[in-house]
Amino acid sequence: MRSLRATALMAVLAFLMLPTSQASACSCRESTTKEKFSKSDLVIRGRMKTVTYGNVMPFIEEIPRATRGEIEIEKVLKGTFKGKTISVYTGTGMGDCGLLGLFLNMAVYYEHEKFSTLELGLTKSEFAGQSYYAASMCGYVKGPKD
Repeated sequence: MRSLRATALMAVLAFLMLPTSQASACSCRESTTKEKFSKSDLVIRGRMKTVTYGNVMPFIEEIPRATRGEIEIEKVLKGTFKGKTISVYTGTGMGDCGLLGLFLNMAVYYEHEKFSTLELGLTKSEFAGQSYYAASMCGYVKGPKD
């Protein structure tokens, strides 16, 4: 009985380690950095204060896992935004083109002088009279190493 359970467990683990299909991979249209910048509704330079992962999208309850980053704005490079901080929504990066990894990395280095700043192109959406901003790996992203 134990060997049957061990075999079943190994089969499940092997199945989970199989590479994901192309359908679940992020696919971005090829474009230059300049094109990505120009397509953004808002481009900011700032530092990631906090990152929240889970059911963070108040306007879409069907999405169980997403990421919200609170960014302290140093400068608006394109568009207009009056606040000092902005909530930016993104996916997890596992097929949905999200920036969870980048958001976490930038939050870890928040206090670091050299590695804390990023530039991010955002897409603006309106819902119930409220503005929301989103980012993805298909958009304009310039990290500290770029």
